[in-house]
Amino acid sequence: MKRTKNKNIDFDEKQKRSLTFKILLGCVGVILLVILGYQLVDTFTKDQGPVLEDPTAVFRYGNENIYKGEVYIYAKTTMQKYEAKYGTGIWQQVLPENNGEISVVELTKKEVVDTIVKTKTYCAHAADYNIELSDEEKEAIKADAESFYKGLTDEEISTLELTQDIIYNVMEENVIANKVEESVLIDYNIEISDEQARMTTFYDMYFNCFTLDSNGNIIPFDEEEKKKQYENAVSASGTLATSEISDQKDKFSIQKLAEYYNLTEAEEKTLSPSQIKQIYGEEIYDLLYSMENGQYSIVVESEYGYHIFEMIALTDPKATMQRKQELTEKNTDELLETRLNVWKEAIDNTFSYPESVNMEVYDTITLD
Repeated sequence: MKRTKNKNIDFDEKQKRSLTFKILLGCVGVILLVILGYQLVDTFTKDQGPVLEDPTAVFRYGNENIYKGEVYIYAKTTMQKYEAKYGTGIWQQVLPENNGEISVVELTKKEVVDTIVKTKTYCAHAADYNIELSDEEKEAIKADAESFYKGLTDEEISTLELTQDIIYNVMEENVIANKVEESVLIDYNIEISDEQARMTTFYDMYFNCFTLDSNGNIIPFDEEEKKKQYENAVSASGTLATSEISDQKDKFSIQKLAEYYNLTEAEEKTLSPSQIKQIYGEEIYDLLYSMENGQYSIVVESEYGYHIFEMIALTDPKATMQRKQELTEKNTDELLETRLNVWKEAIDNTFSYPESVNMEVYDTITLD
């Protein structure tokens, strides 16, 4: 009985080992099937069936292959835009980039791909904003497409396999993309106030109290030199005050006095409030914004030397308007870039230039 019992125990352990081995084999099989399944899923999309590598495509974005004909339309319009502004010689230009150089051709090729990706991304969200083109808009696009097609050579049409339908689709997508972009901006208030864009113009009659050596190092004036500059500043301030009282500002203008004292670094400046504070410090910032237009300041000292300021325009209308436009464009670009990046990530989070582009095919499209 003992032997039988022992044999039964040995048999059970073998069964367990065999069963464990079978389980391990089963797990490996499942893992292989899962891996294979992922590979199969990766080669199919929900809407379009198999995703096949097409060697004739320039690149693939999301579920769509982009071919030479479409890329050429974007490239041609970009070329026309640049040549109209910079001339036909632009394509031979080379620009500095980081520690090296990059040709205008290479920069433009990237811009073309970026524009296509941007357009496709916006169009993917047209339904979110209920965007549809009117019959009039479609007719206008059709006329533009026909005009563009007629401007192509037989070689371009044949080599790039271009049709009026392809051209129409590209132009239609651009109109839709522009409408999506406009709709995105409507959702946000990016208006810049005059105060936010404020630019102040003043004259800085600057009596510097240092020199620079041959290596650009600052050499402060000694006490005697500094005292002389202060005395000149006080004298100039008195002259300006007298001219202001006697209404002879034209005869003794601050610019003429700067020339008289040979102040080579005295100049008119237009700066934003934050720039003024950064350059001159809090004390001079407060002084300038306590002044009125046309007023002279007292002599004030900074870390650079002595100053007399003439306030020309606390809010310079022209400079403020220009800065408002710049800030509006900057805020708009940042908003659109943020939204676009989120959408691009959802459509194709692996796309990048030039890694995702078939450069061998792309290079057959010449920009010069």
